[in-house]
Amino acid sequence: MVRLGAGGRPLAAGASRAERLAREDGWCGAMSLRVLLVGCGGISRRGHGPALRRYAAAHLDVELAACADLDAGIAGLFAERFGFRRSYGDLEEALRREQPDAIVLAVPAPLVAKVAIGLLERGYPVLMEKPPGLSRTETLGIVRAASREDGSSVPNQVAFNRRFMPLSRRVREWSGARRREGGLHHVQYDIYRVGRTDSEDASVTLIHGIDAIRYWAGSDYRTVRIAYRPLAHLGGNVVNVSLAGELEGGVTFALNYFPVSGAVMERAVLMSEDETLLARLPFWTSGDSPGEAERYRGNERIERWLGDEDGAEDDIVNGFYAENASFLDHLRAGTRPEHDAASAVQSVELAEAVLRRESRFGRREEGEEAR
Repeated sequence: MVRLGAGGRPLAAGASRAERLAREDGWCGAMSLRVLLVGCGGISRRGHGPALRRYAAAHLDVELAACADLDAGIAGLFAERFGFRRSYGDLEEALRREQPDAIVLAVPAPLVAKVAIGLLERGYPVLMEKPPGLSRTETLGIVRAASREDGSSVPNQVAFNRRFMPLSRRVREWSGARRREGGLHHVQYDIYRVGRTDSEDASVTLIHGIDAIRYWAGSDYRTVRIAYRPLAHLGGNVVNVSLAGELEGGVTFALNYFPVSGAVMERAVLMSEDETLLARLPFWTSGDSPGEAERYRGNERIERWLGDEDGAEDDIVNGFYAENASFLDHLRAGTRPEHDAASAVQSVELAEAVLRRESRFGRREEGEEAR
């Protein structure tokens, strides 16, 4: 039997209850929205677990149905700690038994695209950790998996938590006002880490800054120059990376990544013609946490914003609560998440250029090949 959605449109055979209702009139308050979290590692313990527990406590129609991890023991401990009803060591078993309405996907970066595509093709709404794929091909695969013939799409969202940090959102409000006045002209973003000599490529961390600059500047990248300084004595994959160039709106930028330094920090400077904004973003182990931003005009500080205003806890300060709340709010209202995989494509493309150790990205310059 073919199931029909709003306007008599057929639904995919794998369409979940959340997708069916999202295509009609939004969530039915008499039904519980069942959440499955997949991947119970560090990012979930620090961010998604506390955020989902907080959200479920405030929304009685949301049920933390289950969590799943390849290590069933870890999943069991996670469920007990954060209030999930059941736990699984096998994803297919969790899907079959729970029939979830929303999935929070927090698996390692190389697995995100494969797992997300499989879930979206079966109609499950997915909030996926960043990056949404390690390449343009993988990210577009996610976009296609979410697309439906009738022009609708399975709800999906990328968990770029810098888009959801309260402090980062205030920076965007400030930069938006400066853009409207035509005065924003440069963004500097520096990422510092301690002892990052593991095998993970620099591009996986750099995408945080790549996406944050796009978010604050409100436009895509036009041209980017990329330089590398390998630190071969620390390992073949350890490299300082510097990006510089211009965005479509005319704002110039510089982005630097230092995997081995004396402190864990993410700091940004945004400059307009009459003001400068200094931002120290929160990060779990950073000495800058819970973060702050300072506005300067005429060589005087005129305003200071704190990352933990009103005593906000870590999952709020670091953006995890807002990103989970945004996704679940959209499902409950039957609306489309704005921070979906399609919105992340260029961020992934530029990160892929770093992964490939390319020196240019963006529009063709005279005498150069376009990427």
